[in-house]
Amino acid sequence: MRLTAAEVGQRVREARLAQGWTHEELARRMDVNWRTVQRWQNGQLPKMQTLLRLAEVLNVPTGYLIEPDESSDELAELRAQVEELTERLDALARALDHQEPARPAAPRPSR
Repeated sequence: MRLTAAEVGQRVREARLAQGWTHEELARRMDVNWRTVQRWQNGQLPKMQTLLRLAEVLNVPTGYLIEPDESSDELAELRAQVEELTERLDALARALDHQEPARPAAPRPSR
């Protein structure tokens, strides 16, 4: 699954803001017009080579502007699994609480 153009644009915006840069500052560093930066942020994406350079200038991993972040999906799945295991463990603990205490075994007769 790839990012949509709008998602890439949003990530460009977020990375720019994380650097504390204006449109003009990013444009200067990329040697483009500030309106070009606006177009990128609105989903009119540049060629792949420019996206890779943009990632470098913004100091983000190259995959950040190309591929979806699956770690949040994986984290949500892990949380769900932990919740399920917690519920099962709680149910087991409740079941054990309701059982009769074990009686000591009667001594065996000696022969």
